[in-house]
Amino acid sequence: MPYIGQSLQVAYPTYKNIDDISGSFNGSTTSFALLVNGVAPVPLPLNSQQCLISVAGVLQRPDDTGTEGFRLSGGNIVFSSAPASGADFFGVILAGADYVNAGGTYPDGSAAVPSITFSDDADTGFYRASSGVVGLTSNGSARTLALLESVQTYTAGQIAEVTTLTDGATITVNMADSNNFTVTLGGARTFAAPTNATAGQSGSIFIVQDGTGGRTITWNTAWRFPGGTVPTLSTGTNAVDRVDYIVRGASLIDCVWTGNYTR
Repeated sequence: MPYIGQSLQVAYPTYKNIDDISGSFNGSTTSFALLVNGVAPVPLPLNSQQCLISVAGVLQRPDDTGTEGFRLSGGNIVFSSAPASGADFFGVILAGADYVNAGGTYPDGSAAVPSITFSDDADTGFYRASSGVVGLTSNGSARTLALLESVQTYTAGQIAEVTTLTDGATITVNMADSNNFTVTLGGARTFAAPTNATAGQSGSIFIVQDGTGGRTITWNTAWRFPGGTVPTLSTGTNAVDRVDYIVRGASLIDCVWTGNYTR
């Protein structure tokens, strides 16, 4: 069944013959370099199911556990038992051995060998740089997106959502969740040091009294206020105060408080 729209690009649009390794069969060696025309194919097949291997006229079972047949490991074909001396060999990398695959996962890749790439430019594409980070590579060199390297001009309003914090005896702001936050206090609370604070992030925290009012806050020393004086909250029922902040360091959150927003 064809894909809707443009077809997926695959690592191997045609079959590739694996170089004959039978000359190295000696009855004891089990691991042999997978080469095509004398060099390792780029990218390498992802798993053994993407290769067809025959030894002594017998098709070998692809088995990534290594229990039987063969598996791929570190650019090598590894047999579960050593082929006998004189046994013949042929091997094929199957066409359509995807790095881009529908409904599956991608290998991590690297700047030199990205996991999502192009048939005519195999060292340009995307890879997993680290946990939660997608890397971009151009001709084998890691890059950052040009969009993020220059001054941006927006022609429409940009919106940062207001994320509701979980009310409790201790309130911890996860800076990775948003820039702007709101919380309705149900009692005397402590604002702990925030998590995932990165220098340069800024935003606002709306602090709302519940229908009872009179709620207070104790601030962790990571939250810093002018003159070292923490704010005295508006205590009326449903009163709204706002703390504007900018992160100067992981434990240095410079804040300005304004209170009792009414009309």
